[in-house]
Amino acid sequence: MRPSLRQIEIFLAVAETGSFSAAAVRLGMAQPGVSQAIRDLETLLTLRLFDRTTRRVLLTEAGAAFRADALESLAALDRAVAGARDRAALRHGSLRLAAPPFLAATVLPRILAAFGAAHPGIALRLTDGTTGRILDMVRGGQADLGLGTFPPGETEVSRRTVLRDEMLAVAAADTTLPDRPRWADLADHPIIALSPSSALRLPAELGFDAAGLTLRPAFEVEQIATALALAAAGLGIAVLPGYVRAGLTPGVIARPLGAPVIHRELALIHAAGRSLGAPAQAFADHLTQSLRRLAPVS
Repeated sequence: MRPSLRQIEIFLAVAETGSFSAAAVRLGMAQPGVSQAIRDLETLLTLRLFDRTTRRVLLTEAGAAFRADALESLAALDRAVAGARDRAALRHGSLRLAAPPFLAATVLPRILAAFGAAHPGIALRLTDGTTGRILDMVRGGQADLGLGTFPPGETEVSRRTVLRDEMLAVAAADTTLPDRPRWADLADHPIIALSPSSALRLPAELGFDAAGLTLRPAFEVEQIATALALAAAGLGIAVLPGYVRAGLTPGVIARPLGAPVIHRELALIHAAGRSLGAPAQAFADHLTQSLRRLAPVS
């Protein structure tokens, strides 16, 4: 059985004042309560901690050694409490984020910079990778948060939607497109699509299917940046999510696709069954607000 924190505090007060009555005054206790607490502590430790005289209470050799160890333990506890409060107040801590390459290169640097400026004590780490790698890192505890478009039914992760935007038709500026083209309007254009391994391929397939068309890409690529570059070169129309507006270059147009409107969700995930630390929770809120300035959740 361990001594209670209150017993340790009473012991230290007696050791410092050299008096049961003075310790009682300091602690706001009755003197008999202090005496009983010391007797209980000595019984628990099977040690005599104080020699009592008519004028003074003196530490025994064992009591002096116990006092030194108790002071060290309380100092460690104080440091632990201070550290926990610092983490709760975002003065210290860390955040590990995994995200797709395009978001990591375009949107996230500014968002991370703003968060870091507001919380300079938080160490930030960003890893870019595929959807599969992001999922593995979050499940395995190598990332606190993962950002991306994830297939439904993924296990071992909890998710929250941080952005729900429309699919876009992205093309060179001299391409003739209505302000809000229908999917059927793309029928006579070469299409630049992400590969079937991408979670962003499905919304494109759904749009063409709803228009009674079959998606037959002229180009299939792995990276959004590659699709944008091909579209900018006039090689076709890229079908991409709305957040690519953050990385558009001069000479490129982006039109929201309608008839039908196909939405795509950007989600933030963390390991299921694990509570988010204060830095991760604060960043999740910051990220959600920042991304929704690009497009509101509808």
